[in-house]
Amino acid sequence: MAGQIIIVTGTSGSGKSTACELFAKRSQDFWLLFGIDHFLAGSFPAKYGHHGPLCAQGFQAVPVDEGDPDGALRWQFGEWGTRAFAAFHEWVAAASRAECNIIIDHLMLLDPPILQDCIWRLRDLPVTLVSLKPPYEVLMERIASRKMDKKMPTAEFADDDPVKRIIERLGRLRPWFYEASYANDINDLEIDTSQHDPEAVCEQIEARLSQGPGEAFAALRERYPR
Repeated sequence: MAGQIIIVTGTSGSGKSTACELFAKRSQDFWLLFGIDHFLAGSFPAKYGHHGPLCAQGFQAVPVDEGDPDGALRWQFGEWGTRAFAAFHEWVAAASRAECNIIIDHLMLLDPPILQDCIWRLRDLPVTLVSLKPPYEVLMERIASRKMDKKMPTAEFADDDPVKRIIERLGRLRPWFYEASYANDINDLEIDTSQHDPEAVCEQIEARLSQGPGEAFAALRERYPR
């Protein structure tokens, strides 16, 4: 029997990492914990990330409007970005096929086609898709209160203030990230985390699991056939 898969999606500041960690901690069942934060921080080479010198081959931040190079940014994948996210999804599928439950935080973007890849690599497996979506204004308040305490790659900005440049770039990405993170409208659960704390989020996920595996991925495969 395949293990249950819970995918918790939402942009930075939505509470997805906190919810995943709490869910695994409070459950009496065995749950592996993984996700995009673990993947990008621990597995994906930083030099191929969007602050790195080889980002064009991995994933890079490019202008939303080519005519406005100093305006809003968006993600664009290169060859290794596409391959790496395919591997990420295969790792999740392998955990389920090994009869392990796994909960992951993710960004189920349509462009780049992260969601479309995921729904087919996890086909025939029990997946519950949960979207955490607080209002945009709440997200901006949460992000503004955060401190940059993670080690950031600085080689790309060696002749400048690297932290200042990275903060500026992330600020230009946020409007696109919010829109792109919630472009998909098919989920098994959508929760406003400005109205529900992490405990309440976990309770809602547990209640949905008690009804059986989610149905969103099957509907998404109909919408996005191969």
